[in-house]
Amino acid sequence: MNLLNTFTDERGSLTVAEAEKEIPFVIKRAYWIYNVPEGQERGKHANRMTYQYLVAVKGRVEITLENKEGKRAYVLDRPDKGVLIPPMTWNELLSFSEDAVLLVLSSQPYRPEMYINSYEEFLRIIREE
Repeated sequence: MNLLNTFTDERGSLTVAEAEKEIPFVIKRAYWIYNVPEGQERGKHANRMTYQYLVAVKGRVEITLENKEGKRAYVLDRPDKGVLIPPMTWNELLSFSEDAVLLVLSSQPYRPEMYINSYEEFLRIIREE
């Protein structure tokens, strides 16, 4: 997790995230997740080659990431905090606050064949690497 450059004065705050600087890849796709009903979860997959960078631009989201090094939990609750999800990382997006808006910046366009949607398959693949 890292903090993004933020500039604040009497007019408010401006947070900056530039491709190949704070975001360590060229952004090919951006989307945002919101209006997630209470108790619902998102993610629950890994991607074979895509990097993603997540920012809760509003509200709060709990995130669990797992790769061959282990499992870590994060809380995104400020619009100047972000987390990088490298390829071959299982992600679970949990506990969205009612007002949460999660911005996702991606290094690749959507390609369903690049997703691993089975946790058991993901574990098998990372054990073989």
